[in-house]
Order: sequence, then C-alpha cells, then structure tokens
Amino acid sequence: MENASKALIMAGEMLIGILIISLAVYMFTQFGNYSKTVNDKISESQITQFNVHFTAYEARANISAQEIASAINFANQSNTNYDAKKGDDYFVDVCIDGTSVLSKDINEFLKDNMNNTFYSCNCEYNIKSIDDANQKIIMNKLQGKDNNDIQYNRYTQLVTKINFHTINNSDYANALLKGYNIEIK
Repeated sequence: MENASKALIMAGEMLIGILIISLAVYMFTQFGNYSKTVNDKISESQITQFNVHFTAYEARANISAQEIASAINFANQSNTNYDAKKGDDYFVDVCIDGTSVLSKDINEFLKDNMNNTFYSCNCEYNIKSIDDANQKIIMNKLQGKDNNDIQYNRYTQLVTKINFHTINNSDYANALLKGYNIEIK
C-alpha cells in the first residue's frame, strides 16, 4: 500500500511537470506568434512609408517639375542607402515618358521645366476643355487605360519604377498655374 501511494504521488508529480512544460511551450508559441504579427505590421508600415513617396503621384494630371525633382532625389537617396544598382530588388528608377531621369542634373531639370510643364502618372483622364469663366479644367475619363506607371517588386512590394508622362498642353499648364480647379466628367 505504501508503494502504491508513492507511485501515485510520483505519477501526479509527472503529470504536473508535463502540464507545466506544456503551458510553457504554449506560452512560448503564443509570444512567438505575437512577435511575428508585430514584426509583420512594422514591415508593412515601413513598405507603406517608402512607397508613399511615389504613390502620392498616382492618378494625378497636375504634377509639377518640383514634385518630380523630389521623387528623383528620394529615389537617388534610397538607391545610395541600399547601394542598389539597376536590376536589384531595392533599386528605384524614375522615368519621364519612358526615359530614366535619375542621372539628370536636378537644377537643370527644374530650370528647363519650371514654368509651363506638368506631368501625369497613372492618370485615366485627358483634357476636354478649359472653362476660363468658371476657372475649371474639364477632363474626360479614358476607357480601357492601362495603369502601370508605378511598378512594384513582386517579393518586397516596394516601388521599383515610376513613370511620368509630359502633358503637352500649354493652355492646361497655364490654367493650373492660375489655380483653376480640375473637374472630371
């Protein structure tokens, strides 16, 4: 009888030990999952913070040369920070009408485009008319326009390329400079 009670006590101690170990493993797993979730959210936030420097131009037809100069500066700074070369996962290219402008002198670019050139990016609109009386620029929505002016790395989800299109309408540029509002029809 005495041996049986010792055996029961030992079995109980083993069960309590297994319970404590199971609880520790469960807590370790839960803390690991929580840590992974937090790291994923931080990573998503960092990707969004990086991409916003380029996605801010999306669906716009009134981008100024100064804004493009800002995008070029940010891309050059990012490429330098990551020591990224063309084709790397972290390399960002800025193009105008399909031609890279990363190597352009920013001051020269601004001087050439300061007063009358505007750009669009992923814009689905074209100019219909300019209403001087109501200070409005009336734009039409284009049908079937492909929006791929902003390209992303499929693994990192970071912007790898942004392409701006020159708007060749000086009346449009002058209306924007005068502060006209854009109305989409």
